[in-house]
Amino acid sequence: MPLATAFVTACSGGNVVRRDAPPIAEFLVNTADSTFWVSTATGESHVRGVPLVLARYGGRYYELYTADDDRSYSDALLLGERLYRRDLLTGDSAIVFADTTVPRIADAYAASHPDEIPLAPDEDGSDDPSTSATAEVDILDVIGPYVSYEYHIDVDLRGRRPWHSTRRGVLDLRTARASQLADLFGPQTASRVASAGRKIYQAAVDSIVRERRTVGGDERAAATLARLHFDDRSFSLTTVGGSPAVSFGVPGQGTGAAGSIVELDPLKVDSVSWWTPASNGMAQTDAAGNDSWTGNGYRLLARYDTSGDVAQVSIADSARREWPIGTISAPIRRVDWLDHPAVTVAERRALLRAFDQASAYDENARVALNRPSPNLHLATINASLQARSRKPARNVRAHDAGARQQHGARVRRRRAVDDGQVRRDRRVSAQPQ
Repeated sequence: MPLATAFVTACSGGNVVRRDAPPIAEFLVNTADSTFWVSTATGESHVRGVPLVLARYGGRYYELYTADDDRSYSDALLLGERLYRRDLLTGDSAIVFADTTVPRIADAYAASHPDEIPLAPDEDGSDDPSTSATAEVDILDVIGPYVSYEYHIDVDLRGRRPWHSTRRGVLDLRTARASQLADLFGPQTASRVASAGRKIYQAAVDSIVRERRTVGGDERAAATLARLHFDDRSFSLTTVGGSPAVSFGVPGQGTGAAGSIVELDPLKVDSVSWWTPASNGMAQTDAAGNDSWTGNGYRLLARYDTSGDVAQVSIADSARREWPIGTISAPIRRVDWLDHPAVTVAERRALLRAFDQASAYDENARVALNRPSPNLHLATINASLQARSRKPARNVRAHDAGARQQHGARVRRRRAVDDGQVRRDRRVSAQPQ
């Protein structure tokens, strides 16, 4: 959904816009790929949306964005990717994740082709290079100082069979280091959750193999799953019923489907000390699946359509009177309050500056957040592979860490090498359907 129509101040769902003023409110709505600034200070709802991914921890806002690490030659597409964290107050950027596979391949290529010169930023390489290695980093979710990501690498080297690999992880934005289960939840809980994830995955594999033998199930799915290995370091953070949860992604490596990831259903984890401040701004979900947030004398409401892709957003006062704000592409990740406590003058200026910069991103600039669809599973009884097409990495090219300038045209040389296969993720349900 284009950003310009993702959030529109209008009547929706047959509701009539109220003519009296809504409660005074100001907050940020964070979605999968955008941030919306909502204010009713003038007596009317004003909304501004930009392709901006924000993290908030330690009382500060940070922008998260990716930038290409281009090491290409005329006959070699070598394009890595880095994930940055930028402090909105100081403007300082720092790398929190950097692909290392493409740089290693680039070093090997340079050593074996000493007479070749790397392409300049404004140069285009071959349309069909003999060597190709590209990496992509997708942000799955941001919870406090922790960002869950998915990393994908595609490699096609001369004389070798193309391959690709996908895995997940969690980064601590404060230290730019990977966080393991024990770091987040302690050794005992980590061991219990890892054991549960391993059992779920093995049960799914056994079910598919058994189905294949008895009723002629999907042999390709069974063979692919059998080659994968559960890794408790490949996971992302999410929420279940307002509590922290771990979603394992069984990593893949190889050709075709073997290089994709199998996502297990989330496993709920007991709350820990860091969760309370990190979960501030997350929604309360009712029995109908609608979300609400309690603000300073008002409530923010989000009612989702049957597809779960669109939310009708409104603001309500203490008497439960509602004023429609508009529609937004779901899901809503987090709400950051700007009125309780009120943001400082410096913070407001920093946010305004970030919004102005993000509004200048061109139509080809792509935000670094891409959340997989939560309702597609690898059914364990009929052994069918219900796969979703994976979207390419979304890359905000607003500025690099040093010069903070728009990246050049070379990014359009990115192409995925996937053995003719569409990159797909699969998901294994904890309970067979």
